[in-house]
Amino acid sequence: MLIFLGIFLLCVAVCLVEIPYLKKVKSKREKRIFWSLFTVSMLIVSLKYGGVETPNPGDGIAFLLKPFSDFLFSLLK
Repeated sequence: MLIFLGIFLLCVAVCLVEIPYLKKVKSKREKRIFWSLFTVSMLIVSLKYGGVETPNPGDGIAFLLKPFSDFLFSLLK
C-alpha cells in the first residue's frame, strides 16, 4: 500500500509541474498526448508494483519479426 501511495504522490508532483505549462500552451493535441501517455505509464507502473505480470516489449517485437527472420534464414540455406 505504501508503494501505491508513493506512486500517487509522484503523479501529483508531475502534475503540479506540468499543468501550468499545459495551461499556457493552447495546443489540444499536446495536452491530449501528455494525458494519454501519463495515464498509460501510471497504469503500467501501478500494475507492475501491484504484482501483475506485464508483457515485455521485446517479446512482441520478436513475434512480429519472426516470419521475416525465417524468410531470411531460408534464403541463406
